[in-house]
Amino acid sequence: MKYKNKDGIELSYEGHENDTSVQLVKDVLREAIKIGDQKEPESWIEVKKFLVENFSLDFKSRYED
Repeated sequence: MKYKNKDGIELSYEGHENDTSVQLVKDVLREAIKIGDQKEPESWIEVKKFLVENFSLDFKSRYED
């Protein structure tokens, strides 16, 4: 299932074979999956840290809206 935000917009990386930015994003995500698959379930903590760092993500507490 593709993720859609609250406005119904979904991200699509289909195609873009010659777009180096898209390829870099895909490489980072592949690396995150590799990290997660190494030492399940503890490694998923590392995956979260890796993704937060590489995508400059800021997470609210799970209890905040």
